[in-house]
Amino acid sequence: MKLVIFDMDGLMFDTGRLAYRNYSDTAKKYDFELHPSVYYHLTGRNEPGFREALKELYGSEQPTDTWRDFMVSNKMEIITTDRRVYKKKGLLELLKFLKENDYLIAVASSSKREIISFYMEIEEMPDCFDTIVAGDEVTKGKPNPEIFLKACEKLNIAPEDALVLEDSLVGIEAANKANIPSFLIEDDITDLPPVEGKFPLKIKLPVNEERAFHPTEQFNDLLEVRDFIKNNK
Repeated sequence: MKLVIFDMDGLMFDTGRLAYRNYSDTAKKYDFELHPSVYYHLTGRNEPGFREALKELYGSEQPTDTWRDFMVSNKMEIITTDRRVYKKKGLLELLKFLKENDYLIAVASSSKREIISFYMEIEEMPDCFDTIVAGDEVTKGKPNPEIFLKACEKLNIAPEDALVLEDSLVGIEAANKANIPSFLIEDDITDLPPVEGKFPLKIKLPVNEERAFHPTEQFNDLLEVRDFIKNNK
């Protein structure tokens, strides 16, 4: 392994609960039914993929684009007010270990580059990334493998010599399709409350979706990832 590719939202930063808080607040405003399973289904997708998935979940005749427009602006209002997205447990320790052991490090995130830059700034992240590929720099979002393959290409690393770290099932699917080994460090927001609304889900999602694509390994946090890599060098 020569390259470690990090997702950002929910993997590097604790944005899962923030995202569901935003989904919940805006769902109440526009009267949409919501469950934590919706978060798991949507997370990791780029903007066009997110909007398409909303239409599939609630029906194309419902005002999902209006809901999403408000969701995007409301999220930025929350973040610019709080000015925190909070580093995940073990993030800095893992990055330090990787740099000290001469691994290349990339970020491959479905978020736009301006969002990535803003998160890095407010969390005062170290300048340790060899490349960053943003969601607005690829033509196809996850679960398409383009974003991970582009990170490998930019650093001249073969996919089989890379590792993807993800919190989302669509990210694991993308890594599988790119033939890149992957570790899943999944957010647990199953304790957060649902929202009732006049626009119901047309697809009843299970809390834990059946997985057609599986990670190479699964961990609880990034410290466990560091220790695993250290012990398997």
